[in-house]
Amino acid sequence: MRKVAIAPELAVPKVTVALRGFLYYLSRMYFIRFLFALLYFGIRVVLVRWRGGKQAVGLLRALEQQFDGQFDAATFRKVVKSHSVYLSIVNDAFTGLHGRNTNRKEQERSILYFICSSLFDNFFDDQSRSHDAIMAMTFAPDTYTPTDFNDRVGVYAHQQLLAYVKDKHAYLAVLKKEYAAQAASQEQFDAQISNERIQAITFEKGGNAVLLCKFYLDVEAGNAESAAWYRLGTLIQLSNDLFDIYKDTQAGIHTLATRCTDAYAMETHYLNLVSDMHQCIQQIPTTAWRKQRFSIAMAGTYALGLVAIQQLKKLQGASAQLPQFANLPRKALIVDMEQFGNMWRWLRFVYQYGKL
Repeated sequence: MRKVAIAPELAVPKVTVALRGFLYYLSRMYFIRFLFALLYFGIRVVLVRWRGGKQAVGLLRALEQQFDGQFDAATFRKVVKSHSVYLSIVNDAFTGLHGRNTNRKEQERSILYFICSSLFDNFFDDQSRSHDAIMAMTFAPDTYTPTDFNDRVGVYAHQQLLAYVKDKHAYLAVLKKEYAAQAASQEQFDAQISNERIQAITFEKGGNAVLLCKFYLDVEAGNAESAAWYRLGTLIQLSNDLFDIYKDTQAGIHTLATRCTDAYAMETHYLNLVSDMHQCIQQIPTTAWRKQRFSIAMAGTYALGLVAIQQLKKLQGASAQLPQFANLPRKALIVDMEQFGNMWRWLRFVYQYGKL
C-alpha cells in the first residue's frame, strides 16, 4: 500500500504536543483549579454584590412606596447586605452546578426571602408579635389582617414566594420545621437546656432556613443537592454562633459556641460536618469540575467558622479546657476578619477544605 506523506505545514510539532499535554496536566492539578476558581469568584463577588445591592435597594424603596411606610434602618441594611452577599456565594454556586448563574427572577425572589426572614426574625426576637400572630402570617397569610407596614410587607413577600413555589407541600413542610425551630430558640435563654437540645435547635433553624432557598431557584435539585443546602445552613448557623460568643454570652444565650469548653473538640465536631458536606457534594450528579468549583465556593463560607475555632484554640493553648468566656474581654472573643492573619487563615482553610 502506498504511503501518503504528510505535508510539513500540517504536521504537529512534538513541542506543541508536549505543551498541550503539560497544559492538560496543569488543568488537572487542584492548585491551578483553585486559583482559577478564586479569581472567578473574586471578580464575581465584587460585581454581583454591587449589582445585587442596587437591586435590593431598588425593590425595598419600591415596596416602601407601595405600602406607604418605611423599613427601619437596621432591617434595610440587613436585607441589602444579606442578599448581595448570599447571591454571589450561595445562590450562584448552586445554579453553577447546573451550568449557569442566577437569573433576574431568582434574584428578586432572593430579596423577597430576606425581607421575610429579616422581618420574621425581628418578630421573634423583639416579641412584637405573638406566636399565634406569626403562625397566622406564615401559614394563613390570605386570611391574616396586617396591622402595620412590617406586617403588610412581610405578608406580601411571603405570598409572592408561595405563589412561585412549585412543590408547595415540600416547601411548607420545611417552613413548618423552620417555624418550630425559631419558636424553640427561646429555650436557649434557659441555663438548664441540654447541649443536645441546643444542637437540634441550631441545626433545624440554620439548616431549614437555607434549605428554603432551594425552592426559589428554577432548577431541579435532587436529594444530594438538597442535603447540601441543609448542611450548609447548619455550618452557617454554627459559624455565626462562633463569631457571636461575646454577644451571646453577655445576653445569656446558650449556644454550642458559648457552651464550648474544648476548642479542639469543637474543631473535630465542625470538621465532621464539613466531611458530611463533602459527601453530599460528591453525590450530586454533575461534572467533576462543577462539583470542585462548588466545593471551593462552599468552603469560602464555612472556613469562617474554622478561623473562629483557630482563635479559640489559641485561647486554650495547651490547657485542658478553655477559660470562662464571661471572664474574658471583648477583644479576646471578637474575630476580626480585617486582620491580615485571619484573612490568610481563611484563605488557607478554603484551599484545604475546598478540595474534594
